[in-house]
Amino acid sequence: MSGLLNLVALSGRVLRFSALALALVLLFSGSALAQYCTCDECDECNLRTCSLNCCHELPELWLVNTRCAPRCSNLDAGFDCITYKRWDRDCCRWVRESLESFLAEEATRPTLFYSHGNSLNHKNAMKSCWLIYKRMRCCQGKKRLVFWSWPAERVYKTEGLRVREMIRKNLRIKYVYSEYQGYYMAKLVQQMSLSQRVMISGHSYGAISAAAALHYLGGGCLKGLTLEGGRAEERPNLRAAIISGAFDNDMMIPGHRYGQSFVAGEKIFITRNINDKTLKKWPKTSWTGRQAMGVTGINANCLGVLRPKLCQQTMWPEVGRSHYLKPHLRTSKFVSALCCLSFPKCEQCSADTPVADATSPADSDEVVLPQLVGALENHRR
Repeated sequence: MSGLLNLVALSGRVLRFSALALALVLLFSGSALAQYCTCDECDECNLRTCSLNCCHELPELWLVNTRCAPRCSNLDAGFDCITYKRWDRDCCRWVRESLESFLAEEATRPTLFYSHGNSLNHKNAMKSCWLIYKRMRCCQGKKRLVFWSWPAERVYKTEGLRVREMIRKNLRIKYVYSEYQGYYMAKLVQQMSLSQRVMISGHSYGAISAAAALHYLGGGCLKGLTLEGGRAEERPNLRAAIISGAFDNDMMIPGHRYGQSFVAGEKIFITRNINDKTLKKWPKTSWTGRQAMGVTGINANCLGVLRPKLCQQTMWPEVGRSHYLKPHLRTSKFVSALCCLSFPKCEQCSADTPVADATSPADSDEVVLPQLVGALENHRR
């Protein structure tokens, strides 16, 4: 009899534990859904109602190639060495175009610039171009994708250098190149009317170029170089996307290296992944030993009155430990946010749904995990 009673008591405990586990799963899932549907710090687009349907028209595709332009000096003269090509879908080939024709098409549709990451020659960089091109079919409305091909291939070889030293030297010289690419990018955007939305985006080292471009446009100075016409004021329709940014996490804060970027930009989209296995090593490359932007994101509390411009998205666990663009493009969470922030057509589907509190410094996962731990501790007691 006592054995039967013990069995009944044990069954009751198992049922209570199962119910608690189910409740915790539902709680976590609800929070995960909230994080999936909205950016952590963004009140502009709500992805709960903005469905991702990859059956829209492909973007107009342009290629801006700076690989034959000067990398570190004489940049104003070097700007004339930049080449422009347009993809002709009917003939399946690239057509050489002029700067004037590139600028003339600006008024017809919003534009997304994308700058690739480090260590890629032109051929390998173009693989990223086609990935983004096809994925942009998920974005509604007319649009233009401008792929920015810059000299990111390896400079230093292993001859006479240890592997670790060779890697460090390449990382640092390419960092210099990417900042100057930001000047070229800013000089090009400076000639655009911005009558349509323009999103300057970049991945990894390409994100350095995007941040530097906004800094120059905002009247900022880097290494004594300033942009003619740069001014410390917001430019309507100008935005930036910093994807897995490979630079220090304080550099876009006002008063720091790219501190004018938030002044010039209307909205800044930043992705972060605390488990990024590549950027976890960034403090060894950083001159100040800081964490990378792509790992921690930016501290919104340091932006002051500019804080509402920040849209910050956590990419864990969707992309796992990966640093690369391809896993990002596989996630509806990332693609939806990029579409919504880059192309105004998507904003029409967010009018009727409440959004997350943009003033809250905490992320949904940071709120839920303590609740889970507390519930389990109470159950143990």
